[in-house]
Amino acid sequence: MNKHKSNERRATLAPLDVIRVETVLSRYPIHRLAKSGTVRISIRGTDADGEMTVRWEIGHHSEYGQPGPLAYKLDTLIVNRRIEEAGRPIPRIIRLGSLNEICRELGLAESGANTTVVKRALLQNAGAFITAKIRYKSADGAARRIEVGDTRYAVVFTGETLPNGRTADAVYIVLHDFYREILDTALTRPLDYDYLKGLPPAAQRLYEVLSYALFAALKNHRPRARLTYSEFCRLAPLTRHFEWERVRVQMAQIHAPHRKSGYLAGVEFEATADHEGRADWTMVYEPGPKAKAEHLAFTKRGGPIVLEIEPPPVEPPPPAEAEPPEPGPTGLEQELIERGVTRGVAADLVRDFPADRITAQIERLDWLRETKPKRVKDLGAYLADAIRKDFAPPAGFRSQAERAEAETTARAEQDQQELARQAKAREREERDRVRAYWEALPPERRAALDAEALAGADPADRAAYEAATAPPVRRLLQAGLRDAHIRRLLGLPAAD
Repeated sequence: MNKHKSNERRATLAPLDVIRVETVLSRYPIHRLAKSGTVRISIRGTDADGEMTVRWEIGHHSEYGQPGPLAYKLDTLIVNRRIEEAGRPIPRIIRLGSLNEICRELGLAESGANTTVVKRALLQNAGAFITAKIRYKSADGAARRIEVGDTRYAVVFTGETLPNGRTADAVYIVLHDFYREILDTALTRPLDYDYLKGLPPAAQRLYEVLSYALFAALKNHRPRARLTYSEFCRLAPLTRHFEWERVRVQMAQIHAPHRKSGYLAGVEFEATADHEGRADWTMVYEPGPKAKAEHLAFTKRGGPIVLEIEPPPVEPPPPAEAEPPEPGPTGLEQELIERGVTRGVAADLVRDFPADRITAQIERLDWLRETKPKRVKDLGAYLADAIRKDFAPPAGFRSQAERAEAETTARAEQDQQELARQAKAREREERDRVRAYWEALPPERRAALDAEALAGADPADRAAYEAATAPPVRRLLQAGLRDAHIRRLLGLPAAD
């Protein structure tokens, strides 16, 4: 009885709207998830003999730029949904909808500014050039191989000509041959579409990447799933840090919505190193009730069936049989060692000086390395001396907190400017609608509408109009009463 109730409780968390996504290209990154800048996307994998087994590189159009967070949402929420709805075999031409419809589905207000940025994001996706060498297993179990240099699809906007000669009545994508082949033959995996929509880009990407490992763990009755930090940074892609505190802050923000939703019950970090000896961490995940509910819903009898999917080929196997490494320095000691301080001196510094003093000097040294690389020749000696003597900040230095505050202020100003632009666009659109309504009326109806506007006007406004004697003033006041009346007829808010 208790087991039955437990299953019922888990089932109530099951997703209501499932989207099935191909498992070949979706595991590799196409978009940068940072709001600005450019991130190089290049993944290569080799076998034991050194032969390249995976190559994945993304280029972007020089005019439209690298696909960013909005382009990522467009691909994963709009394009993938339309592809799924099209069924197999996939048609070459797929209708996405109007720019306004796409804005609504993305939760954006319908405005000229938003349709412009959506159009640009569509062009960024269409211009993402993939150079790839990939092996994958198709849905029928056959081994397949893709070696290609191409984009996934072209985009055709309303009023432009489609390949079949018709004029597009909305936005369409035209799939390229290699992409259609993958969509028609690849295995698929289910994801919670409503959950995807509510996640910020980096957290959404973690959901897509981690779902492989979590489903495998639940399928094989393992209590936890593992993913290395460096691997996630490569597959996201994200800026990879080598200092624990930066990693902790970065991943805490990404994990937060998954903890809150119950997708993750727990996350632990195990310090390790990558194949080049650089600091890395294995992230150990405990599936939460939402993850278990998804697995139950996707695999229960009569419901959707999870196809047998391969884990990401670039994920390293867990070092189950490796000899445990000797305990090494952690925290601040490791950060000092990474910057050239000897292990013994690092231990002494951490023991003898406050952590905030050490952290401040590390941050100042990192700033000098970036802005004045020739100034410090021996990093380790300089840093140790700076900590002992508590060097003052170098000229021009701003701490990470100060830079973050400046960036926050700049973003807030940009947001305010964008809101102002959107408000002006709405005002222009409303004025255009009022003018169009008036100009479409026949002359006899215009006189009647002016009378209705005067009768329904605010008493003070009507009195001002009736008291006016100069014809230009009366015409101006009459136009104001008329516009206010038309706004009421159209359901528009009163003009400011």
